Amino acid sequence: MNNTYVDRGIIKWAPFDGLAGFNNLYKELKYRLNKTEKPILSEDQLYEMDINLKKALNEKCSIYLSYFQGGYIKQIYGQVTDLDAILKLVYVDHIAFPLSIIMDLALDT
Repeated sequence: MNNTYVDRGIIKWAPFDGLAGFNNLYKELKYRLNKTEKPILSEDQLYEMDINLKKALNEKCSIYLSYFQGGYIKQIYGQVTDLDAILKLVYVDHIAFPLSIIMDLALDT
């Protein structure tokens, strides 16, 4: 008699997903409940970000950029490649970010 174990894979976990689509609904609900409103920046924070932005552009420093998108604060690491004062855009590694969504700009030390 051959006593080899045969894994049933995902079938053995099927009873735990008794309600059809519950896991997808749960993930979507969790995503929506964790959303936040856009924080309001103080004058001091804006001034510090302005100094860091100018320094990063002049000295070609790497930066950590935090930006607000879709209810979440996301981060990117890179170098400031360009600054468009007319359109109010900051380019980090050739990706455009409007100044209105930038939450924090810190230099990499």
